[in-house]
Amino acid sequence: MGIEIRPAVPEDLSEIGRLDGIAFGEQLSVQDLADAFDVEPPRFVVATEDGSIVGVAGDFRFDMTVPGSPTAAHPAPALPSLGVPGVTWVSVSPTRRRRGILRRLMEFQLAEYAAAAEPAAILTASQGGIYRRFGYGPAAVTRAVSIDRRLTGLLTPVDDSAVQVLSADRARAVLPSLHRNWRKQVPGALSRSEAWWDRLFLDREQHRGGRSAKFYLVHPEGYLSYRIRNGWNGGDVESVCSIVDYAPGSASAHAALWQTLLAMDLVSVIESEQVSIDDPLPFLLTDHRALKTTALRDGLWLRPVTVPALLAARGYGLDVDVVIRVLDDQLGDSTVRLQAGPGGAMCEPASSVADIELPAAALGSVYLGGHRLRTLAQAGLARADDPASLARVDLAFAADPAPRHGTGF
Repeated sequence: MGIEIRPAVPEDLSEIGRLDGIAFGEQLSVQDLADAFDVEPPRFVVATEDGSIVGVAGDFRFDMTVPGSPTAAHPAPALPSLGVPGVTWVSVSPTRRRRGILRRLMEFQLAEYAAAAEPAAILTASQGGIYRRFGYGPAAVTRAVSIDRRLTGLLTPVDDSAVQVLSADRARAVLPSLHRNWRKQVPGALSRSEAWWDRLFLDREQHRGGRSAKFYLVHPEGYLSYRIRNGWNGGDVESVCSIVDYAPGSASAHAALWQTLLAMDLVSVIESEQVSIDDPLPFLLTDHRALKTTALRDGLWLRPVTVPALLAARGYGLDVDVVIRVLDDQLGDSTVRLQAGPGGAMCEPASSVADIELPAAALGSVYLGGHRLRTLAQAGLARADDPASLARVDLAFAADPAPRHGTGF
């Protein structure tokens, strides 16, 4: 028999866990599998050969925040959101690589998403060269930073008396609502179910990387969690504070949380992969050079599926009336007319000549405002006969703040 693709059944879960562990170089324990599948299991599809599972792909359901349309009366309203599948647990047996199994899994998923009229699918990629050929485009930037706490503080001190250190039990009761408030403000931010929160608070020791259990700093309008890796060089402290989760829901919460972090005398370095590219933190510090960007990586990837629904779901910063042709090898090309602006958006199929033409992956890259249409055009990934039309659509797709998904999956 050849390779067959089918939806998974509950009896497949242990083999799925074994295969994923092999593919990613991990030994998943019985507890790991119980945590993964008993709390909130993904929906899986599997590739089988002679009855054995040789490939797998899954997805979670998320609500994803998308850019809105600020107005003079409401410069920062709650942003709209969109229900999307988040692709995860993608792996193929090392003995069955380069045989088209991954492609068949991805095509099976995409066909299901198209049949269900999903607006888009999202994922985070372990490798940068895999998913563009399936129509996914890198849609946001993940920034890693390191701050030498001993060299800086806040330029203008703030009242941080509202910040508390909460126990895990108390934090579990208040973090979900604070996260929901933060999520409504940030494009790309993903929802978390109650089951998802339960899993986050398991905080198993084997997943701490030699660091402490999580500590929770909580302000009435935001929070962050962190771990500590203790270290000493003779009498000098070399401990590192690693931010795990970061949801400052207001400017006052942001400043107060950072002032509290920067006052921790028994920490030398604060590091994070959660500080967005446009985070105001450098401008709050007495020395902006104390914050060093150590890496810029692709974060969330987005794959357009039902283009009219996707484009109509978000807001736009200025009025546009444009025909867009989206090139799509898997799902078929589509031409749509987008009429949008601060007052709302309407998008429907069109038969007229396109003003702008771009591949599905390129649309995925600009949709959340994480990358500019003009940049993709300069790279040959978008085409427009009228430069003025491209410039206007580029500005319409821009988003503030920068997208950040905030939840690993």
